[in-house]
Amino acid sequence: MPRQRHRSSVVIRPSLQHSWYASNYGTEVNCSHLVQYRQCAGRAGRRGYDLLGKVVFYGLSMDRVQRLTLSRLPSLGVNFPVTSTLILRLFNLLEGSDYAPMAIKSIQKLFRLPRISLGSEEGKHQLLHHLRFTIDYLRRTRLLDEKGRPFNLSGIVAQLYYTEPSNLALVALLRNGVLHGICCQPSMIQAKRNFVILMSHLFGRRYLPGSYLKDENLRETIKKSPSIVILPPLRKDAKRVLEEQDREILRIFTTYAFTYGSKHGHELGPDTRLPLTNRDISGAPRSLCEPAGSFYDSLKETAIQVVARSLFVANSGHDDHFDNVLDLARTTRHGLNLNQYAIPSFSHIVSPTDSQFALNAYILDFFTHGQVRPLAVANAIRRGDVWFLLQDFSLTLMSVRGVLENLIMRKARAAIEDEEDDDNVDESGLAELNLSDDEMIEGDNEDDMEGGKRSTKSWSGGRARPRGVSEGDWRVLEVVEEVLQEFQEKFKAMWA
Repeated sequence: MPRQRHRSSVVIRPSLQHSWYASNYGTEVNCSHLVQYRQCAGRAGRRGYDLLGKVVFYGLSMDRVQRLTLSRLPSLGVNFPVTSTLILRLFNLLEGSDYAPMAIKSIQKLFRLPRISLGSEEGKHQLLHHLRFTIDYLRRTRLLDEKGRPFNLSGIVAQLYYTEPSNLALVALLRNGVLHGICCQPSMIQAKRNFVILMSHLFGRRYLPGSYLKDENLRETIKKSPSIVILPPLRKDAKRVLEEQDREILRIFTTYAFTYGSKHGHELGPDTRLPLTNRDISGAPRSLCEPAGSFYDSLKETAIQVVARSLFVANSGHDDHFDNVLDLARTTRHGLNLNQYAIPSFSHIVSPTDSQFALNAYILDFFTHGQVRPLAVANAIRRGDVWFLLQDFSLTLMSVRGVLENLIMRKARAAIEDEEDDDNVDESGLAELNLSDDEMIEGDNEDDMEGGKRSTKSWSGGRARPRGVSEGDWRVLEVVEEVLQEFQEKFKAMWA
């Protein structure tokens, strides 16, 4: 039988790269740490045929063998952060199902999971507070109405849930007219290029290796390639809008930490114990008979009173004012479990790029020249990753185009049917789009779009702008569609 020729042993040996390999049935598997060793060793022997299997260590020191066989497996934990996008999608589920009992039960089961509610009564209270302030943020960004119904640009946030917080940043830029300022430029070519640059900052953030930033290396790389390699900086108006939004997010979640710390401080326990030894270092007298010295009383009177900040951090002179979301998540007191990835911060987008880091312009470069080889040579992207990165960006453009087209067409149909009254709009859960004012920027009218003549070639096949849709909104949709078509043509060409 063929099975009788199979071996029932696994050979573990070091490779030239100082990692371990497991050889089983003539194949080698990387076995560089304990978990992989257990996986490979578990395959020694044939299931249902052999009672025992053999593991042979070849070329390994006894210390390494003992560490592999005697070490304990690391504990596995699951973290499922309750993000703003998740809350918005749950509201969308409730509204779309008309609050069906099955949808309500599913959401209740989701929030009862121990990985979300932390498996304790204290964790449930924190979850409710986090939900409250997340809903407050969604309402301030006009993604939820006062009745908890998603409307307007919530579709972009929901479809691009895996890109948070970039999806929320895109909605903020749409709300404040930054995309309209980009798309309403006289030159369609410049508008498309600036739009791709902005989208690259949001959805195509890859940092270049440090060696690329040396002047001599950069000049040599750019001279031999059609790529510009380094992504141009973010527009000042976009940076200003995102900084304002980031300050608002920090204010909302700082209030959350302060409110919960004030209301449930007695349930959180003391914040004066060391994490490993559990030793109390508050400095208070250990017994009533022990007199408190004047030095202790003086320190107590002059101490900074904090509610949300850790006392260990406050000992360095910090109060309950936080610099950014990362500072808030890392320096809150014991018991306040703030996940920095569950808070939509834009600080990584607006932070200035120093001399050690620079963003890769691979999306802009591919949109410009449509060649794959320069991306691997000049932009330092592995050839096997190029297709997947470009596909991700293509799907992002398709999602943005689909949501904008749906909103604008709804607005056009409402204008045609004379259903623009507030009551009808609220009943449908869709408020008026109002992405920007109807006026175009200076020098951008119907006769001044492409060198004095407006281009009629658009996604609609030259169809006129529908009644009830502003010129700015229509122009944004045209630019998005043309960028998508041009990017898709170059992207599909590499499939041949």
